Amino acid sequence: MPDAPPSPYLLPLFLRLAGKEVLVVGAGTVAERKIQDLVDSGARVRVVAREATSAVAKLAADGRIALSLRAFEEADVDGAWFVVAATADPDVQARACARADRARVFALAVDDPPNGTAYSASVIRRGPLTIAISSTGEAPALARLLREVLEQALPADDWVEAARALSEKWKAEGTPMTSRFAELVRAFKTRAG
Repeated sequence: MPDAPPSPYLLPLFLRLAGKEVLVVGAGTVAERKIQDLVDSGARVRVVAREATSAVAKLAADGRIALSLRAFEEADVDGAWFVVAATADPDVQARACARADRARVFALAVDDPPNGTAYSASVIRRGPLTIAISSTGEAPALARLLREVLEQALPADDWVEAARALSEKWKAEGTPMTSRFAELVRAFKTRAG
């Protein structure tokens, strides 16, 4: 089947990367944030870069990532479940993403949407809730603004506990799904004041 033309629509997913090997190409300040997010997700992170920030070097020294201070090689993609290309070198970005594509591995090309097959999102985390906003890489500042607006509008963390309690009550009482949303809204209206 021939390659389909690019679609303006993305399939939103959340990846469970715990225990999975992820390759990051680059170790500068932008890569540093991605590396920390990957470490926090439980991924086994391999980093390849000619040089690294002190924070990335510390993660390596602490045994939290594997760091190779050298140029990217296409074989670095082998074994990775996901690739993050976060360099200032457009050639390296393109090569890393092209190799990932040939290996059928999704690649996030930071600040380089045409080369990537995955896009970052502006993220809000509240307990078990994760909200991600994407602009397909076309308007990252707008995605960030929307995240900040939503952060102010979201309820406090204790609402998650209240929602869990309601869910347990519904299960115990056999409350049909069609009745649950209205009860949830009523409960949170009273909490909001």
